Amino acid sequence: MIRKAIIAVSAVAVAAFCACSDMASLGSLAGVTKSASSSLTSTEITAGLKEALNLGVQAGVKYLGASGGYYNDLAYRIGLPEEAAVITKNISKLPGGQTLVTKVVRNINEAASDAASKATPIFASAITSMTISDARNILMGNKTAATTYFKTKTKPGLKTLFGGYIDTSINKKIIGDVSAQSSWNTLTSNWNSVATTVVGKAAGLTAVNTNLSDYLTDKAVDGLYKKVGEKESAIRSDATQRTSALLKKVFGH
Repeated sequence: MIRKAIIAVSAVAVAAFCACSDMASLGSLAGVTKSASSSLTSTEITAGLKEALNLGVQAGVKYLGASGGYYNDLAYRIGLPEEAAVITKNISKLPGGQTLVTKVVRNINEAASDAASKATPIFASAITSMTISDARNILMGNKTAATTYFKTKTKPGLKTLFGGYIDTSINKKIIGDVSAQSSWNTLTSNWNSVATTVVGKAAGLTAVNTNLSDYLTDKAVDGLYKKVGEKESAIRSDATQRTSALLKKVFGH
């Protein structure tokens, strides 16, 4: 029983692939001051925003897409679904249980990094399609204007594409014929069979209904947005981050 319980936990973590985020930082791109528009052409503003966004994406993908990118940074490390806390807490009390939970979380985050490394094309497409009107709205909008634009243009595609990578990852066999998804299904169904009984309800237990793939996809996407936003904020506020003449001109006002 202990072995089965521990294997089940491992599945959870390997499934828990991915890192919520304060995406307002991405909106800092709107930090190109409104007064700057008087000395910049629409083409320059658009090109400058695109370049900054591209640098942000490159930085985010390079950082989180590297081995340990998510796991080694506590700000991005992905934990197991909150609903599974009561399960993992009890399994952690078993001999060797905590070690396995830790291993699972590490494996989950490595899977997230693998997926993050493949996200560039989705971001690139959204950046390429930015129009002069889009750039003007970001420039003249509030501090979340850039975030709103990026989320609108990339999130559907990111979730669809990322979801595919995640589904593949969590369905890979981990131990024998056990995958993260199958372990998660077994773990939650066994838990729910107890939690939904009269005794379980009386004990205050609640069923776990988290969709593992959706949970991991959201964590992965939000983690990338957060990292991209940090780079954009740096370009706006730190002159040393403006590595081209265009960036210096657009963001130096």
